[in-house]
Amino acid sequence: MGAVVATRGKRGGEPPQQGASAKRTRSPGAAATAEARSSVTQPPTPPGRPPGRRRGIDWGRMGPLRRGAFVLDRTSVLFIGLAVGVTIGLAYAAGHAVNASTSPRAQIVTSVGRGAATTGGLPGAQAPDCAAPFSPRLMKTISSGQPITVGVFGDSFGEGIWAALYWTLPKSEHYQVVKFAERSTGFTRYQQLNLEDKAAQDLATQPVDIAVISFGANDTQGIVDGGHVYPLLSPGWKGAYGRRVARFVALLRSQGAMVYWVGLPKMRNPDFDGQIQAMNEFYAGQMAALDVPFMPTETLSVDQWGQFNTYLYDPKEHKDVLMRANDGIHMSIPGYERITGPLVDRIKSYVARSRELAADESADNHQLASNDGHGS
Repeated sequence: MGAVVATRGKRGGEPPQQGASAKRTRSPGAAATAEARSSVTQPPTPPGRPPGRRRGIDWGRMGPLRRGAFVLDRTSVLFIGLAVGVTIGLAYAAGHAVNASTSPRAQIVTSVGRGAATTGGLPGAQAPDCAAPFSPRLMKTISSGQPITVGVFGDSFGEGIWAALYWTLPKSEHYQVVKFAERSTGFTRYQQLNLEDKAAQDLATQPVDIAVISFGANDTQGIVDGGHVYPLLSPGWKGAYGRRVARFVALLRSQGAMVYWVGLPKMRNPDFDGQIQAMNEFYAGQMAALDVPFMPTETLSVDQWGQFNTYLYDPKEHKDVLMRANDGIHMSIPGYERITGPLVDRIKSYVARSRELAADESADNHQLASNDGHGS
């Protein structure tokens, strides 16, 4: 139930490991089995960038990888989510960059983030930063010189977002990324775990300056509320689900956190994808009503034809890179970094502006003090 604060090593190196359960074996299958039994407490190291390899390999039938023969053209990618710890290969294929659409969802009351930089050549989605121009809590954190704490709330997909933010919001820039996400959870699953109660306990031990939320992959089912069962996306479902989401956001804001909601990507199964995209529309509407930035990810997760593809073109690598897990739902670490790129840009832009304001405020206070409080 408690928060996990990642202790960062150098990018490309191994994060600190704890206990025997953190040891890896040389067998990908054994590693997957061992790591799937325990919660993710450290994000995996982003993979290296070895020479590519053509598609066509039947990964499901391949046995344990032998060291040496494949070391020059293959690297391991740890997946976060249902396939935690599964080791797969990266492969090369030609492709084209995808385009992200913009999604302004509410009135923008600040110019922060307008025209934000893009990540890896991919356009970033635009959204309002928050209902108030600047967060007093964030300003206080910056002024005091404390690390900016980013808390990630979600399910197994949220765990992947946490891993991506761990590497892209670096400690060197004074960020601390905390994992509150827990797999197999959702707003329709309060019989198993009440997310509001869990968040209240988490925040009591570790307050956050910025909260990132991503739920939904487990919520494509009916919801029980007030003794009634409401079918997926029915008016009763939307009402009950929306109330839970609103209370969750209010809880985060009650202790001063800025809040962002990350939407879900395109899914491989057409029926499931239809449900997920309908839920994305519902989430976008809910966030607009709450003045919470909704960060869409669907256009960042499709190929040039707008279709699901396991491999997507990476402008930084100038080639196709494996972006999705074998389940057709979760992402690889490069995939999670891809879909959170616009969010990272928004957070960094907002924090940079907040730092400027904090510095100006400090200078003004210094000027007042030097004039005995009488001004100039």
